[in-house]
Amino acid sequence: MMRYLYKRTPFLLCGVLCVLTTFSQNARVVFKSNPVFKRFPAELLKETKYDMILPERMLSGDSLVFELEVADPEGEYYRLYDWGGLNLFVKPGNKILVDYNSRERWKTRFEGDLSAENAWLNQSCFLSGTMLYPAGFTDTLTYQDFRRQVFANVDSLKRTMKRASASETFIAASRIRLDFLALGTLMNYYQTIAYRKKNELMPANFEVWHESFKGMFLKDFLKDARRICRRYNENDVLGYRQVTQTLSGIVYLAGTDFVERMGYHLFNDEYALVQLLNDPTRLYSQELLELPAQVSDSVVLRVVNELISEKRNLLTGADVMDFEFRDTSGNVHKLSDYKGEPLYIDVWATWCNPCKALAPAFHELAVKFQGKNIRFISISIDKRVTPWLTYLRGKDMAKNVLEMHTGDKAFRKKYLISGIPRFILIDKDFKIRAAFAPTPTMDGIETLLEQVANE
Repeated sequence: MMRYLYKRTPFLLCGVLCVLTTFSQNARVVFKSNPVFKRFPAELLKETKYDMILPERMLSGDSLVFELEVADPEGEYYRLYDWGGLNLFVKPGNKILVDYNSRERWKTRFEGDLSAENAWLNQSCFLSGTMLYPAGFTDTLTYQDFRRQVFANVDSLKRTMKRASASETFIAASRIRLDFLALGTLMNYYQTIAYRKKNELMPANFEVWHESFKGMFLKDFLKDARRICRRYNENDVLGYRQVTQTLSGIVYLAGTDFVERMGYHLFNDEYALVQLLNDPTRLYSQELLELPAQVSDSVVLRVVNELISEKRNLLTGADVMDFEFRDTSGNVHKLSDYKGEPLYIDVWATWCNPCKALAPAFHELAVKFQGKNIRFISISIDKRVTPWLTYLRGKDMAKNVLEMHTGDKAFRKKYLISGIPRFILIDKDFKIRAAFAPTPTMDGIETLLEQVANE
């Protein structure tokens, strides 16, 4: 089953491995040097698991080599980590050379084995935002006309896909992708029209229009969705990331009863996990600890338990992990020095433009809460102290914001700080209230701070 990426985890079951090693054989995929790989991680996600595959080594010229253990003689599917969005099809013993085009991914070139199949999987209809849009799409195009043109495009692609491969397995997988790509494109019609109308109408008028429009759209759209879903069993549908994303979109629009009527029982576990992964407020709450008792899918259960193991120290109510920081005078402070009062923490760096853009709002909040039982702490994670001190000079800072710095990588690792700006809220009992707290500009932040300040 296709799973959503959440972390890097080796997944080897000895009993399974002993059976598969008799015919599994490594495939080698080499990505030619590309500047984008110096800025972002080059990792492959196996579409049937959550697990990441890292490049085994780097060749001269910064080319990256992936050694993939391919157990299925009919072939397996991989995907370049989400930011890249590139599809890969490999069979045991294959050698594939990839000349990756990071700006226009559908122009990526493949050499060696299965070059035609991989070119097929990465054409613009699969990777571009327009998907299967009819040419010259405008608001005047009715949904029925839009639908006819989308399925005409799908039928045309199905007629030509046999040129890419003689493999019936590959052709069957392509049919699934195309059918669900069509459903995704139909949903884009709804989203595009609704977005444009929202900008044209007053809020009250839009709500009335939208309720009617959504009802009419779903009445026609769900006929196609049911027809296509009934063509395939659940394991096939959940075998590909694009397909699963489309199914999630349908559930978001139509409700979970849609997949229940289709008999897609495993997808409910999948959907529950994905909703949790997409909402840090829920992901770092006690809800994560309750999820294992609610799921029956063994793969989802494995991922949830690994999430609990990784994030347990940051869940709401967890004891705060203490660290040392230095202020602008070089004095050492610990978070525990302020035990007994809530802490609203801004983790940032001088090289982070979004961080600097939010800084004024953080300081404005601090001024509003001056004299109340809550402390504002700004923690720079710049590698060196000098850029941080230089940046602070001449800035109009609130007097009740404690400016601190740390170069301790353990702080970033323990608090899972992979991106900034990041805000953390700690209560007066020195426990995590929100490991991913709202930013200073989000609705409800003042109410939340008032609440913890008055507890």
